[in-house]
Amino acid sequence: MLVFAVIAAVIVLQMPNQYESKTLLSIPAPVGAQGGMAIAQSGATLDGLMDRYDLQKRYRVEGNREAKLELLNRIKASATKEGLLELSVRDQDPELAASMAGALAAMVRQQILDSHATEQSKRLFVLRGRLDIARKELDNDAGAIEKMGLRNRLSLDGNAEQILIGFASLDAQYALGEKDGLMGNLLQLRAELEKGNSSLYKLPGEQLKLLRDFYFNRALADELQKQVRVAELQAAQDVQVVLPAVTPLEKAGPKRSLMVVLSALAGLILTSGLCLILQWRRQRQAELVKA
Repeated sequence: MLVFAVIAAVIVLQMPNQYESKTLLSIPAPVGAQGGMAIAQSGATLDGLMDRYDLQKRYRVEGNREAKLELLNRIKASATKEGLLELSVRDQDPELAASMAGALAAMVRQQILDSHATEQSKRLFVLRGRLDIARKELDNDAGAIEKMGLRNRLSLDGNAEQILIGFASLDAQYALGEKDGLMGNLLQLRAELEKGNSSLYKLPGEQLKLLRDFYFNRALADELQKQVRVAELQAAQDVQVVLPAVTPLEKAGPKRSLMVVLSALAGLILTSGLCLILQWRRQRQAELVKA
């Protein structure tokens, strides 16, 4: 028992201190904490951490596979009772453990947002697609206007441009579903105002339609840009870091006292077992001698 305790004490004293840093993430459905656990332990996430911190050199291993296995032994991902994702990283350097835990949380969060799996990120993806289309249409209209020599701002008086801009903004809001009803009345009002304006009335129908499309796509792009900004903020809130990683002040391991006690108990059990075996053998030999 004493020998086991001494050997264990010598070994544990040579073992370096390990520090653990934890962070908590809130991940909505359909990904949830379980999906976050899979992402945290995926090859892409592990490769990102290894490249960022040069872990193959730090862990003093030769191959990429060995470094990845060592990293897997040092990180832990689990779901709490509240449905949060808990990520923890262990290392001999407490500051590095906190840095890696924060980086791990950031990678998991960004991968979820980039996958457009949450409702807000899906909406953001659609809005960005519509914005790209509106901008392309706007560029095409601007090029056509230049070819026709309309020079939209220079060729129209201020009143004419305000008519086009005002109704283009209303059309864009209707296109995005922000306005309901009265569309027929507005179209009639726009036609009357355009007829009453000499600059617009004299324009050929093709040119007037081109100007309408240009101002409509410009207004649509502006409205979509506003919605994209709002959607970006909402999507960023879908996956939140509830508890950021901080530098641990106390070591998480090794538990030296416990290891010494357990080694002593193991020595006691082994010694007791040997004594019982020896006692049984002596009794057996004694019985054979008597026989």
